[in-house]
Amino acid sequence: MDLSEAQPRVDKSALGPFRGCVINSAIRELIEDYSIEILPKEAEARIGIGPCRLRAGTRVYIAYASGCPEEIVEAARIVHEKGLLPVPHIPARRFESFSELSGFIEALARRASVRQVLLIGGDNKEPAGQFEATIDVLRTGLLQSNGIRTFGVAGHPEGHPVVDQEAMRRALFEKQAYATKWGMDLYMVTQFLFDTQKLFAWHVDFVERTLPGVAIDVGLPGLAKATTLLRFAKECGVKTSLGMLTKNAARAFKLATNFSPEESLIDLASGAWRAGKAPFRSVHFFPFGSFERTTAWLETLLSGRSPLDEPARFTG
Repeated sequence: MDLSEAQPRVDKSALGPFRGCVINSAIRELIEDYSIEILPKEAEARIGIGPCRLRAGTRVYIAYASGCPEEIVEAARIVHEKGLLPVPHIPARRFESFSELSGFIEALARRASVRQVLLIGGDNKEPAGQFEATIDVLRTGLLQSNGIRTFGVAGHPEGHPVVDQEAMRRALFEKQAYATKWGMDLYMVTQFLFDTQKLFAWHVDFVERTLPGVAIDVGLPGLAKATTLLRFAKECGVKTSLGMLTKNAARAFKLATNFSPEESLIDLASGAWRAGKAPFRSVHFFPFGSFERTTAWLETLLSGRSPLDEPARFTG
């Protein structure tokens, strides 16, 4: 079945108890291995001090927001020492030289036992140095020489602001060819999104025609208000969804008053149920300043609360 046909939002009142149980089970399966993102400056306060709510082995992505490699390495060390899996961003266009990139990756591996990274182009209009795209970082061999054999790349269900789909397809083929040659694992993480219809259509039209079966983690906002979300969106490089919000006042108002991550989870799970398969591996959450609230909400869902009940709303 075409996954794009599965997108129309499930009518919760028509599910019935059996189907409702199936959807709840599918949602818990989606978030069982969820990942979450932090800013480097948050690591000590959110994770380093006191007990950690996150389950051992949870993937914690560390945004390259400060532009200070040392701060990012320290955040990765804190994450690792708490028994979690640090996944730092490596933005190709932000590095001025091979030696700067090499020192950063070596420090991540040596001081924080990093074994997985997210490769992104970076938001610089012009490259700071010799690295224009993520494939340039891969070709240095620095990842595998430092024991890093798993890397994520960004997915753009809403489209990329400057790169057309055919160019993105060629780049993805190139990265997959490199990963295959060197025995590395490639997966995709989407930018945070609100429009699950575009997600399903992108999966059918782009992913399945480019790298069928590639593992995909769907990016969703955590429990943050739209005003908070807007403040963090630019800092985290999520420009497509930011543009969608700022250009569409009605959509922004709806998000501020009605949007819930649970609604998106229900859409994802019902789409998988209708299609007879789960097209996405897991969910990646962008908490945008609501780290504790988001992780508490996720643990509540994992402990058995039904997302088909009245969903949580953005609360702060």
